[in-house]
Amino acid sequence: LSVALSGTVLSRCPACARNFANLYCNNICSPDQSLFTNVTRIVNRTMPQGKPQLAVVEYQCFYRQDFAD
Repeated sequence: LSVALSGTVLSRCPACARNFANLYCNNICSPDQSLFTNVTRIVNRTMPQGKPQLAVVEYQCFYRQDFAD
């Protein structure tokens, strides 16, 4: 859903939309997240079943120049 909304906003530039989606998917789905992601803020939240859980609300990503290019 988030990527679809971004795609709508970036629809005037298809290449920008694809690049954003690629970056988003890498941030969220990469099995190597620990190599380039630094979690900087978490919060406690309660799931609908009443179970407590930590949620990441802020992070930093570090990419090599060739990936960014």
